[in-house]
Amino acid sequence: MSVVVSRCREVLLKGEAGDRRRWGLALVAGGACCYVVYKRMTRKRKKASSPLLMREAKVSEVVGGPPPSGKAWTTVAEGDLERGVSAEGPAAWASETVPFLVERLGSNDTPALAWEASPDGDAVVYVSWTWREYVAQVRRAAASMTSLGLEPRTSCAILGFNSKEWLVADLAAIVAGGFATGIYATNGVESVRYIVEHSRAAIVVVEGAKQAAKVEAALAQETFNVKSLVSYGPDTKPFSSKLLVVKCMLWDEFMAASPKTNGSRSGASPGECCTLIYTSGTTGTPKAVMVSHDNITWIVRSFACVAGFGHARHEKLISYLPLSHIAAQTLDVYANLACAGRTVGDATFGCTVEVATVYFARPDALKGSLKLTLCAVRPTVFFGVPRVFEKFAEALQAVGARTTGLKKHVSTWAKSVALAKYRRLRADAPSQFPGIFGLLQETLAAAVLKKVHAAIGLDRCHVVFTGAAPIAVATLEYFGSLGLTVNEAFGMSEVAGPAAVTVDDYYVPGTCGVACPGIEIKLDHLQGRDKPGEGEICFRGRGVMLGYLRNDEKTRETIDDDGWLHSGDTGTFVFPVKEEGKNPMLKITGRIKELLITAGGENVAPVPIEDAVKSLLPQASTCVVVGDKLKFLSLLVTLKQRPNEATGSFDDVLVGPALDVDPLITTATQAADSPAWTALVQRAIDTYNDTVAVSAAQRIQKFAILPLDFSQATGELTPTLKLKRTAVVDKYAHTLKKIYGASASAVWA
Repeated sequence: MSVVVSRCREVLLKGEAGDRRRWGLALVAGGACCYVVYKRMTRKRKKASSPLLMREAKVSEVVGGPPPSGKAWTTVAEGDLERGVSAEGPAAWASETVPFLVERLGSNDTPALAWEASPDGDAVVYVSWTWREYVAQVRRAAASMTSLGLEPRTSCAILGFNSKEWLVADLAAIVAGGFATGIYATNGVESVRYIVEHSRAAIVVVEGAKQAAKVEAALAQETFNVKSLVSYGPDTKPFSSKLLVVKCMLWDEFMAASPKTNGSRSGASPGECCTLIYTSGTTGTPKAVMVSHDNITWIVRSFACVAGFGHARHEKLISYLPLSHIAAQTLDVYANLACAGRTVGDATFGCTVEVATVYFARPDALKGSLKLTLCAVRPTVFFGVPRVFEKFAEALQAVGARTTGLKKHVSTWAKSVALAKYRRLRADAPSQFPGIFGLLQETLAAAVLKKVHAAIGLDRCHVVFTGAAPIAVATLEYFGSLGLTVNEAFGMSEVAGPAAVTVDDYYVPGTCGVACPGIEIKLDHLQGRDKPGEGEICFRGRGVMLGYLRNDEKTRETIDDDGWLHSGDTGTFVFPVKEEGKNPMLKITGRIKELLITAGGENVAPVPIEDAVKSLLPQASTCVVVGDKLKFLSLLVTLKQRPNEATGSFDDVLVGPALDVDPLITTATQAADSPAWTALVQRAIDTYNDTVAVSAAQRIQKFAILPLDFSQATGELTPTLKLKRTAVVDKYAHTLKKIYGASASAVWA
């Protein structure tokens, strides 16, 4: 495409008069079209996003403080608490319950859920339920649960991969007046036992023989409150159960047990708990976040308006992240339930969604089949954890490295133009018009890169988000060079989902954007702990949880008397330069519980250091800073290795840029003793120490290359792929003892 532009310039400068006239007219016409499209897109985006960009004072006026009752939280199963409702704005929207949302779609004949009839090979064929069929299944399941002993304010625990049965069981438990409680499919027996006991589950729904065996082992000594076990899935078989006091049945038998009633408990209150989300337990025993009807039904409506739901006539989402996590709950269970077939919000800030369908991915989605699903579905809205985007980037970069000739030149040119545009449109970049030539190049580059979007199934996606863990700016910029803006969302189970988010026309890579409408954010600065301008991020609004079930101590630590939820993350505000008066953007700087306090008493946030080094070391998969209670900082590095789909871990085989360091070094084990690798990592650390570290305490003095990349299967990552720092330090204590010496071994003994 650069050849086209160069030829155009050449003709205009040196060509014959007739040629100059024709090329000139074509260029002006093309440029004018580009400019009109540019202005229309800009106007449309500004109009769509303007409610998100309210002044800080406006946000403070919109959102109320503690609930009218004066209660800031509750931890009892019978609690009823509705908070943050105001007189105007999104926080004034009418309260809704989950049963109300279910019932409103009982006669809707648009597709609701879709799944593969035979998920095998490269052929992808979906079958689906309409909302009418889906709601009928939920009603039947709710009636069955009631007949099997699910009482109000008791739990139905669900253990398995994402499926239509998972969603039916989830909504049925709520419609029947109980709680839906998801359990990560990768949890072990002890964790399953704890959640089943703590949630007082009356019914446990499991997928297949493997999960059924896990539950049976968990209940072998004590069945607690469990009355029924229900199993679904293709490898389902009758329970071998010795649990004589528990009724065991297969899914079809369970559904057939439904009496002639819809199973709905009338009179559910918006302030009652409807779902328990168990935290991933990176720092101890999981806590049960009590999410109310109003929490979840309000936050998904607010987020849907921010994200531009309804931009596509038929919104399509893919369900592949664990449904026991709030991000998947928000998008896969509730976004289409709350939005399909109606207008959400109000005339000032709202969206209209005609059709919304969730497509279920295969169970091995995160092991490689997600791309197949993406290309088959071509979703309009996509959310991925950072690891997903990192793997996509690595795969695309590997393809790019093999590309040669004209195709390589065109691709490189298009990516350079797209990256320049991505950087130009940042909220913290000076506002500038790229000119007619610039618009023409951007239009041509976008046409070239559309093929890349199609190759990963995102060519129809009007909004792409990431969250749940930090993502490197380099990864965001790589996708920017492909013409894709990956927006960052920050939220947590305790606020029922997203609380701050960037959008396509208002972003700064490395920030989480501004508060979602109806949510307040403040920074709680503590002298001696926080740097100037930083503080603990606190939220207030209708999304804030009721509390942690039967845990007053942790709830009191988390929600203060004024209704502010203390997140445990530290952050700062980044102020844009393009337009005065717009809200500041939130930037995460660390986590208080992860804050390293060195032997010299210095507070060091590890995440910014890890991100900085990783950006200088593209051959690395993960960097972990160690230094709590120690004399200096060290770095543990894992390299990019081949994933093992069978184990969910990695093989010690280097891939991608890690192979380019030394052709003779093909494993991480070899790299640990390689002079070339030692020099490479040391150069990255030296660059960080010289250009980024602001104090001696933040300088990295030693490092080690680990033999295997981190995974959930090997215990270093949570089910949402967050780093478990304590587990890493414990697992590699022998390596750290070599770095720090025996005198420091008591730190991790």
